[in-house]
Amino acid sequence: MDIPMADELKRVFYHTEQTQCMTYFYISGNFDPDVITNYLHLVPEQIHRIGDVRPNGTVYDYAMWRFGTVKSCRLDVANQMMQTIDPLLTKADLLRKIKLTYDARLMLEVVPLVRYDEPAPMLAPSLAVMRFCMETGTEMDIDLYVGCPDDMVDA
Repeated sequence: MDIPMADELKRVFYHTEQTQCMTYFYISGNFDPDVITNYLHLVPEQIHRIGDVRPNGTVYDYAMWRFGTVKSCRLDVANQMMQTIDPLLTKADLLRKIKLTYDARLMLEVVPLVRYDEPAPMLAPSLAVMRFCMETGTEMDIDLYVGCPDDMVDA
């Protein structure tokens, strides 16, 4: 496989009016998403099943159940994480059973999109969020994006 030289790489720009962050919770693994919905008594925002076709034509080899998306322009992301997991706090036992039964991965996803000229959000989780993650075996993933206008980049 040929690796492109540095001068052949294209920059990608993410534009946003202001710094914002999105948080959500998902479960992935080998299960039927409808079983997870019935088990947790929560309606997911998004699901896919093993064998579903992605928009690019490839096939998912795992199932996914997504819940609790919160988008905010506040800089204190700990409160946003709590909003995402709040409906799940009383379901820690059920989430542990799902994790063990289906060898599932539980994930709290944090996606900040930072404007180049604004302060970065505070991404430290609260003790309550960390306790939930520890009790349920939930991992946390932070995907940070920084956006700048095209005219700041040398042509």
